[in-house]
Amino acid sequence: MQDLLSRVRRRTGHVLREWVPYNAHYRPVGVHASARALAARAGSGAAYTEVYPAYHSTLAVSDDFNALLPSYYDKVPAQEQIPAAFVLTLPGGRINVDNRSSVAVIAADNHLVGDASLQYLPGRFSVTPATANPVLRQRYFQPPRRVQGTVCSLLSGGGAAIGNYYHWLLDSLPRLHLVQEAGLWDTIDYFLIYDRRHRFAVETLLELGIRDEQIIDVQPNAHIWAEHLVVTSPVRGGGHHSPVWASEFMKQAYLPAAAAVSAGRRFSPFVYVSRRDAAFRRVRNEAEVEALLAAYGFESYALSELSLREKAALFSGARLVVGPVGAGLINILFCAPGTPLIEFLPRNLVVGDYLELTSRLQMPHYPLISSRDDASAQKATADRQDDLTVDLTALRQALQHALAPASLQPTEA
Repeated sequence: MQDLLSRVRRRTGHVLREWVPYNAHYRPVGVHASARALAARAGSGAAYTEVYPAYHSTLAVSDDFNALLPSYYDKVPAQEQIPAAFVLTLPGGRINVDNRSSVAVIAADNHLVGDASLQYLPGRFSVTPATANPVLRQRYFQPPRRVQGTVCSLLSGGGAAIGNYYHWLLDSLPRLHLVQEAGLWDTIDYFLIYDRRHRFAVETLLELGIRDEQIIDVQPNAHIWAEHLVVTSPVRGGGHHSPVWASEFMKQAYLPAAAAVSAGRRFSPFVYVSRRDAAFRRVRNEAEVEALLAAYGFESYALSELSLREKAALFSGARLVVGPVGAGLINILFCAPGTPLIEFLPRNLVVGDYLELTSRLQMPHYPLISSRDDASAQKATADRQDDLTVDLTALRQALQHALAPASLQPTEA
């Protein structure tokens, strides 16, 4: 019933935004395609700092992997042109997140800043051009909440808008690195997140020395005006390929504090990430999987039971990580290079997120894809939640490939 009510509210909000006129003067009248070009315009007041130049990114993707993608997913791109990573300061800038799948960054001249905004297609899980941002069709606007001082936005759209841990660690937090490199850290009065009730978001910011009173969110007002608004380019440049600097920042920022945890608590170097604490996408034959893994010295961890420092300590000390696809695996950002990942993928959720990320982290990747008969629906929103069954023979073979024969052998029962 709660899920139904949530869908009704979202649908009602969609109708209101696009059909009921209210404060329509807040709707952007155009699009600045480039933050750099905006800052170069006389009188804009915007300040642009390029932190990393544009580059060409490549990724090895097997034909077999792409052939197994469901029809509603885009293929994993083997090549992407990554735009420059930048920080933009907008005097009198606004940010609107009425639509939880998009972020609209609006300059003082009431134009959308295209390469600092994000618009996401939930049904296809892909990014669309700035000209398709929902704010350009919106007719109903709440008056903006006015914030004096300098506000740094960590909003990244898509999954982060609904509290997804994966997107927070990969697409939001690394923006702080760009702000640091631009020399703006000490100028920030407030850091903008989606919801302070997301414990992991607040915890990760406090860990960096940000004060609790500096953390503000868009609840209940999804429209913010700031005296000075600081935004960054998307961490992944609006594409799929992640930059190496994002993982380097996460290690530098969080591993020093995790060292104290490692000294006081023992974690197994052979880590099985269980989704027993999740509402969906569980492993049907998890008891058999855990029994097989236990013979190799693995221990099971439900990550919701661990603090940020404990998760960082767990993954930084791992020699091998095994688990089903899900947000928790993003903690491989803390793994040492060379740490293998064996990833369980439902046949109906063959996605390249960790295939791509492990390549940046120099981690061998072993995807185990469940059989086709596990799929129960033909649309992404349903298929993403299906449980999966692990092929134990395939898992045993993956373990033998991931571990040097002399380094680890199963114990006798």
